[in-house]
Amino acid sequence: MSSRLGDTMSSRLTEISHACFGYGLAVKQRYNLRDKLLGFLVCARPIFLILTPLNAASAAVLALGGFPSLTQCLLGFVTVALASAAVNSFNGYVDHERDKLIWQTRPIPSGRIRPNEAFIMVAFFFLTSLVMSWFVFNPATFAILFVAVVLGGLYSAYLRDRVGYFSLPPIVGLIYLGGWSAFSPETLFTSLLPWYLYLLGFVWQAAHIMVLYPVHIPDNARPAPELPPAFFFTPSPRTAVVIGTVFTGLTLLMSALLPLKAPVGTLYLILVLVAGIYALVSSASLVKDPLNREKILKAFAVLSVFRLTISVAILLTILLTST
Repeated sequence: MSSRLGDTMSSRLTEISHACFGYGLAVKQRYNLRDKLLGFLVCARPIFLILTPLNAASAAVLALGGFPSLTQCLLGFVTVALASAAVNSFNGYVDHERDKLIWQTRPIPSGRIRPNEAFIMVAFFFLTSLVMSWFVFNPATFAILFVAVVLGGLYSAYLRDRVGYFSLPPIVGLIYLGGWSAFSPETLFTSLLPWYLYLLGFVWQAAHIMVLYPVHIPDNARPAPELPPAFFFTPSPRTAVVIGTVFTGLTLLMSALLPLKAPVGTLYLILVLVAGIYALVSSASLVKDPLNREKILKAFAVLSVFRLTISVAILLTILLTST
């Protein structure tokens, strides 16, 4: 009985994890209103509705040297979450035919939501986030958010397939510049710290995307569409994992060196080192087994937790030192 209960709980946790990362939910013959609403949520990829705003917030508190008002925190969180939802939902809209071969359980290929419904959702999220950034923050934040969302959409529609997955990291780095400019736009080009955060976001995203890359490589049992390049070249599964592991190591190194450039201390360093070493071990374990789908998804999730840990550790350190 206990073994069966354990298996049920493990299966349930796996289902929740897949939904949070946008991999999809169980496919049904018919969907009720609750199923469709869950489909909209999964299309936006819930984990990034939390991770992306926290990444921006980590740059914001470093720029401000403390926390803004609770109202500004909440409005900033919602603004970035909506921008993230717009980019990820557009990715699902663009990829819905491709996903019939790779991610059949995602909301659009599984029939939970229709492509035109997803597109309307994208437009709503995009416009709402831009309006909020203009009226709540400042023109610099608006401009960075606008460029980030447009380039994020361009990545899904064009850059990924023509240039490669490495066209994404420069876009993701803009999250940190936007967070910084929300409260200190005048120092964006006079301080090196926001650009260090930009590079930290760049190397993390490079690791994140390349560790997941082998999921899209066809095997004998699972056909897949033509592979996008990494950066004008198509790597083997092992090469992709090695590249991802190298960038994981760079992320660990850059995050560990952040205390030399920012007022974060011992607690930050301990949290980051623990999460970073675990992420590096998880990525490196794929080198000998680069097509193991379960290990790939685990390494991808662990890297997400690593990035989350960096941001939360910064926020926690600034909170403790400013009170």
